[in-house]
Amino acid sequence: MDQGFGVIILIAFAGLIGLWMLFYFIPVGLWFQAVLSGVKISLLQLVFMRWRKVPPSTIVNALIN
Repeated sequence: MDQGFGVIILIAFAGLIGLWMLFYFIPVGLWFQAVLSGVKISLLQLVFMRWRKVPPSTIVNALIN
């Protein structure tokens, strides 16, 4: 195997892990659902909820209903 190809595979794998971590800590889908429902909440607030071990989906769903 060529060394350059191995580096490309490693960078791609690290990029996928980074993307997964980004979408884990920043619940973009939940934020989009809240915005479409008229709930005023920022992505940063959702991240802080997750850091505080508060389930953001419970809070957002309660605000929607």
